[in-house]
Amino acid sequence: MKRILFSRVCPALFALVAVFVAPAQTDHFCGSSAERQKLITEHPEILQQEAELEQFTKNFEANYQPDARSGPYIIPMVFHIIHQGGPENISDAQVLDEVRILNEDYNKSNPDTAAVIASFKSIIANVGIEFRLANIDPWGNCTNGIDRINSSQTYMGNDYSKMNGWPRDKYLNVWVVRSMENGVAGYAYYPGSVDVLYNLPNRDGVIILSNYIGSIGTGNTTNCRALTHEIGHYLNLKHPWGDTNNPGVACGDDDVNDTPITRGSTSCNLGLKYCNPPIVENVQNYMDYSYCSKMFTEGQKIRMIAALNSDKSDRNNLYSSANLITTGTDDTNYSPCAPKADFGATKRYICLGSSTTLVDATANGDVDTYYWEIPNGNPAISTDKNPVVQFLVPGWQQIKLTVTNAQGSSAKENNTLVYVANDHASYQAPFHEDFENSNVFNIDEWASVNYDNNQTYFSQVNYASHWGNGSALLNNYESHNDHDIDEVITPGFDLTPLANADLQFSFYYSLSSWNQNFNALTDSMVVYATANCGGSWVPLYKKGGSAVVNAGYSEGYFVPTQGQAFWRQVKLTLQPSWKQSNVRFKIQVFSSIKGNNFYLDDVNIGNALVSDVPTITSGLNEVTLYPNPAQNQAWINISLNESSKVKIILRDMTGKEVQQVFNGQMNEGDTRFEINTAELAKGVYLAEVQTATSSQRRKLVIE
Repeated sequence: MKRILFSRVCPALFALVAVFVAPAQTDHFCGSSAERQKLITEHPEILQQEAELEQFTKNFEANYQPDARSGPYIIPMVFHIIHQGGPENISDAQVLDEVRILNEDYNKSNPDTAAVIASFKSIIANVGIEFRLANIDPWGNCTNGIDRINSSQTYMGNDYSKMNGWPRDKYLNVWVVRSMENGVAGYAYYPGSVDVLYNLPNRDGVIILSNYIGSIGTGNTTNCRALTHEIGHYLNLKHPWGDTNNPGVACGDDDVNDTPITRGSTSCNLGLKYCNPPIVENVQNYMDYSYCSKMFTEGQKIRMIAALNSDKSDRNNLYSSANLITTGTDDTNYSPCAPKADFGATKRYICLGSSTTLVDATANGDVDTYYWEIPNGNPAISTDKNPVVQFLVPGWQQIKLTVTNAQGSSAKENNTLVYVANDHASYQAPFHEDFENSNVFNIDEWASVNYDNNQTYFSQVNYASHWGNGSALLNNYESHNDHDIDEVITPGFDLTPLANADLQFSFYYSLSSWNQNFNALTDSMVVYATANCGGSWVPLYKKGGSAVVNAGYSEGYFVPTQGQAFWRQVKLTLQPSWKQSNVRFKIQVFSSIKGNNFYLDDVNIGNALVSDVPTITSGLNEVTLYPNPAQNQAWINISLNESSKVKIILRDMTGKEVQQVFNGQMNEGDTRFEINTAELAKGVYLAEVQTATSSQRRKLVIE
């Protein structure tokens, strides 16, 4: 069994949802050094800011007066719990337990200082920092200092998972997630590293695994000092061996005089004297990886206090009297708050006759009463905290929760949380869906599942297709969320009429990226099937990274042209065991921070398609737009191989016709038409050319 970082006189639950792959764990549970190096690569100018803070620290240390301040440095905190209703949605009590641990560790009141070896007992530091959960949020509202956010970012664990950051000059932000990128337990940046990056995605604070918080609930006495370690980085402490994530490799220094030169520890060898014998190394330091940390040194204390007195990254405002009043942390008499209603469901896709559990995720205050309203549910009204509900009609379900305590009440309604499908197959195979003639997401039982309830989701469009006009679009271009998760789920199909040789599921898709570094792509696509109405989903296919991006680089709003150039077919042969009467398929797309639009078309079950791609036999040879991008003027050139009636339409990206460029008879050969751009807003448009036998589309950008 792998030993875990950090010990505590203070067995974790850690199960990932089936749709995710857990990151590989390493022996290096702090990711601060690696993240800092990535940041330096992106922004080498931070080295100057770090050097300035280092010089300030040296000057501060030289003039430090230990009795110059009376009372602790009080730091307001907020814990952002990023969750999806699983064990990562840790309790308020677990957060409070972690705050207790922090205050013990930073004030030398942790009982296990008695176990510190003789060489370091005399320099165990009472740092004099007190952490308090905020009682007033940035908007002046009552808060318990625990902000709960339902998002799939809980599985990502990187800078883009740092959601809803509160102003760093007023609060220490701690983001709590279910899993971390690169298999680390958490990380934080030095104050100098993020001083000039305030306007980038909020990177300042700590991000950490949920089962490394506290010693109760999903936490435990082994992991609960990880946050002590990461806040050390936040206050400008290095690993005892320096700015790397490689303990046990080379002897190094942390720029603190009373921490001996060390190469670091990955085990609790209290007699370690490797670097400068006979000097014993400080294996029990909170900033080491020894699994038995119990102390900061006096030198580390002064370095942290220097960071709090520097203006780098606004650390010096946190404990000001004005800020303590602003954040409600000027005393320990917390005001209770009215609760903020929120909820999830154990299953978001079920069939008639099945049930799901509605899971309370209310935040900000204790709840005295729950009142659920589920018009199509059985029960339709419930006062349980987590009611089990069976739904009586298909489709998206209306659900409302009202929560109340002595301080007030709040309500939340969610009409896109639970989708109920028919409990029988809606279609018999063979089957083909080309997204041309019906509103499949409203009347034909196709479900678009938007995990984060954000602006990216599957919908039907009529301006892009593998062939024809329509397709299903996942509009990721406007989102740019890191690893946003969306699904499209088919209706139920009766596959029993198919011969074994015809047991196939296929579709065409088109996906582009505006990340030119294809080695860094993290987009992926997974295909599942179920024969029990989503009770269990069986993975059939997965492809990710550069292998899944078939349409290359596109910095603008991506719209594929017809035919094979921008479309790729996925064709899956099904085992005979799938020859059942109610089979459904699910295509799940993970979109990266630099992802672009994903299109789905020509879904085929069995051998419903006679031909995958109709052939253009006559009429339209070539369509050219120039200049592109255009500003004051644009031209479209049409090349015909025979005389034909031609219609040229300019559409916006919703498919709405904004200009008819031409509608009439054209002779064989080339003809040029002017597009009137003067009355058009800047943006992306589609020029559509139609003849009696063919059509083509071209994207036009107007700047």
